[in-house]
Amino acid sequence: MMNYGNFQGPHQGMHHGMQQVEPIVCPPEYCVRDEFMPREVPVIHPIVNVNRQHYVDIPRHYYTETTENVMGAPMMGRPGCGPECGGGFGHGFGREFNECERFGWR
Repeated sequence: MMNYGNFQGPHQGMHHGMQQVEPIVCPPEYCVRDEFMPREVPVIHPIVNVNRQHYVDIPRHYYTETTENVMGAPMMGRPGCGPECGGGFGHGFGREFNECERFGWR
């Protein structure tokens, strides 16, 4: 028989014709107290600064200018309007004829 120390069962000392039996020992029940303690863990967040450079195409206009001398249709001079009357081209044409200025292109 196993020895259970000072085990005092409810029927100890009552031998009214009964045999003494060994006690049943149940498996232990655990009462666990969880304790949580803070502990810092470094979390590193790398930041990369990126400087983007973008080209923006902006049109810049350049104009080339050429001069061409072309022959016009032959003209007959009118009587009284020759070189002595302001250039030989008639009334109002005393200077070089410029078609761009005539149409307001400049």
